Amino acid sequence: MREELILDHGQRLLLRDGYQNLNLDELAKAIEYSKGTIYLQFETKEDLVLGIATRVLKERTRLFERAARFEGRTRERMRAIGFACCDFAVNHRDYFNIEMMLKSASFWEKASAERRRLHGIQAGQTFQTVTGIVVDAIRVGDLPPETRPADVTLSLISITMGSHIAAMEPDIQMVCGVKDPLLVVRRNQDLVCDGWNWKPLLRDWDYAATDRRIKAEIFPTATWLNEA
Repeated sequence: MREELILDHGQRLLLRDGYQNLNLDELAKAIEYSKGTIYLQFETKEDLVLGIATRVLKERTRLFERAARFEGRTRERMRAIGFACCDFAVNHRDYFNIEMMLKSASFWEKASAERRRLHGIQAGQTFQTVTGIVVDAIRVGDLPPETRPADVTLSLISITMGSHIAAMEPDIQMVCGVKDPLLVVRRNQDLVCDGWNWKPLLRDWDYAATDRRIKAEIFPTATWLNEA
């Protein structure tokens, strides 16, 4: 499929050269099409980058959905989502920089309405996967009945994204003594869940045993978990 070919090579060049230096002439040469053919699929360079981001986001959604099927208490299932976040970050190290760029108005306004719509749909699916576990937690009494599901999801997304970005900064690593950025992410997720009074609380459950099950059942080939 022509669009997939463009996205494949576009993603390679984007990760190598960055957004500002992404050269559509070089992309056209790599795929053996004219630059005009690229513009038939993507109206602007921003459309192409957003298309790449949307496709990568689909991979994250599939990973989250697989983690959400983990058998256990609702907080254990959310813990599996936390591991999925880290696995995604390891395998798509540069995506978070791209994702932060997507939030800027100067970028977003240059992308077409259709590409923005498609990206929004995909982001919504990821959000709903997480929220579905929160809803289950309220239903079974693991979270207080007055809890608003979207608030819990937003807090988890915020702490996860913020922790990923902050823990990877060399200055913050030095000042805070961060040796394992992924451990920081998962620890902060635990603190948020405890803050919502999501049972079982961290002190009341053998989450080390849960982690071993998550590794064995969902991420058996993830090398980053060897030392986790």
